Amino acid sequence: MERYIMSENIRKMIRTFVSQRPRNTAEIVSWLEDQNEFKSSKADISGLLESDDSIIRIGTMRRSGITGREYPLSEWATEEWVAHHERGLPTKEE
Repeated sequence: MERYIMSENIRKMIRTFVSQRPRNTAEIVSWLEDQNEFKSSKADISGLLESDDSIIRIGTMRRSGITGREYPLSEWATEEWVAHHERGLPTKEE
């Protein structure tokens, strides 16, 4: 139960963080490590993000110059951010 509550709290914090603009996995992990209450957490961030229905993987970044990372460098955004930014896109004519 305690682990579930911790995971839910991390998800809420990440949702707020990525609602401002998309962030990649490394940015999210780095930001979480700076949060005092989560310094000791060894959560699977990619797993948490993938299991959250309100956070969407919008792309995968190349790993050029980055070594020693166990997680994929994906870019994440909230559903609301994606929906807001898709509205202004031109439609493709066939």
